[in-house]
This record gives sequence, structure tokens and C-alpha cells, in this order.
Amino acid sequence: MLRRVRCPYCGAVFEVPEGVEYAVCPYCGTVVEIEKGSRIASHYYPIRLEEDDARYTALSLASQMPGAPEDIASSARVTRMELHVVPLYVCRVSASCGELTVEREEGVLASREPLPGLTRGYRFPSMGREAYNPGVFGRVDRFHQVEVPASTACSTLAERLGATLSLEAMLAGCNTTPSLSSSVLGLAHYPFWLVEYEHPLTPKPLKAVVDAVDARVVYLEYPRSLAKRAMLAAISVAGLLLAAVLGTAAATIAQLDWPISLAPLASSLLAAGATVSPGLRRAASRIGVYTWSPQGGVEPRVRLEA
Repeated sequence: MLRRVRCPYCGAVFEVPEGVEYAVCPYCGTVVEIEKGSRIASHYYPIRLEEDDARYTALSLASQMPGAPEDIASSARVTRMELHVVPLYVCRVSASCGELTVEREEGVLASREPLPGLTRGYRFPSMGREAYNPGVFGRVDRFHQVEVPASTACSTLAERLGATLSLEAMLAGCNTTPSLSSSVLGLAHYPFWLVEYEHPLTPKPLKAVVDAVDARVVYLEYPRSLAKRAMLAAISVAGLLLAAVLGTAAATIAQLDWPISLAPLASSLLAAGATVSPGLRRAASRIGVYTWSPQGGVEPRVRLEA
């Protein structure tokens, strides 16, 4: 179900999902408290990575990916650069024990998945916000809408931070189980660059999402050259044969079964095939996909493309 809202700043009428307390005007970025229909104070994170730098950051990382040609920066053609602004709830999570309170403020994504690779597990900086007024970003290609209730977003953050804050409270002198609470401090706008580019090795445009504040590449699709895919396939097949031979030898010796039967060989081939299968899939793929992992660092994923 959708609900119609009028922006109190620019007068635009737009639709938002039912069940959320706030809306973001898609034209000027004004945050509206839906029940009152009034504008509320919000914040934003200033852009620190400009368009040209975002383009360079994405293509530079693409050229470093496994299997990617090294000349991506010179052979790729960027066809689209868009500035997307996503909404955050600024939440405060507290662990209280008597007069002792340990707390943390953090931004939590207020949309479900506004851009590829960007989920509610993404870590936003807690500092650096400034008061928002329409026009401070200059050009904005899209303001994303609030889709998650504030209580849900902050409760999710409390679940993630609860154990850490409770431990900090106990180390600070609390000798009972601290009580956890969360609250919404407001909404903030956060900018990302969406980069789309073409490369001769792929039949379709590729995408990248770059954090416009800290220059982190959140999501990256990159081409994979035929020569490097062939090399990976050869390595995978060699690994499959070696694993099968070693597995057969081990099984035969263990059973003292002479002459060698076909059963251990078949079993070893199946086990080795399951192990090497991801490598063969990577070798067959024209397009690789990297997504940033909140557990620390970049987590590679590969998607099959014809």
C-alpha cells in the first residue's frame, strides 16, 4: 500500500510506503513527518569524492580484480555517472547499569536495498554530519525513499551492538546485566556514486557503486579476459585430477584393496569435483562481481554470464 504526501518545502506530491513515519521528497530531499505533514530538521554527509575521482576509483579497482584485464582504465567507456542519496536513521544505542551508561551513535540504512550491494549491514560513519538544506548537494540524480520503520532499523542496530556495549559496561564496573535501549535521533542523507561503463569483453554495461564520503567501492562488476579465464580453468582441471588421484590412492591403501577398484576413483572424482566446481564456475564467467563485506574487507562473489 502507498500513501500520498505533499512536500512542505517545494509542494511536490509523491507516494511513500505505508507504515513509515517519515518521507523524503524525491525532488528536493526535504524530510517530512508524515502524520503532521511538516518538515523536520535533518542532516547530510558532505561529498568528499567528486565525480571524476569516483570514476577513477571504480575503474582502478576493476583492473586489479582476479581475471580482469589490466587496461580497463583505458579501454572502458563510462556511459553514466549518477549521484544517489540514500536516507539513514541516526540511532543511539545505550547499555545502562545503575548510573552507568555506555552508548553509541550510528547511521542505519532506512531503505531496504537502494543500490546494488548496499544493505542494512553497511557501516556508516557516526561523525561528519551537517544540517541539511535543499540544494546543498547541487546536482542529485535520485533521492531514495524511506522504506523501513525507525523502530525496526534501530532495533536491528541494538541487536548488533548489544553484546559489545554490554561488555564495555561490565568492564567499566557494572556487575549486573546491563539493560539495552535504542532511540532515533533523526534522519540523514548519504551520497553514493553509481558508475555504469562498457567494455569490449562484455555484451552488457557494467555497474559500480562508490561511497562518495569515504571512497569505498561498495559494489563492482568487472570484465574477465578469455586468457585469464582459460588459465583458471586449466588450474581447476589440474586440481581436479590431482585430487582424484590422491583420493583414490589414499582410499585404496586404507582398504588394502588390490588391484585398484573403480569405486574409490569414482568417489574421489565426485568429492574433488564438488571442491573444484567453484573454480570452474569462476573460469566460465565473463563477469566478476565484488561486494564489500561489513565483516572487514572485500568479499568476492562471481555471477555467471553467457
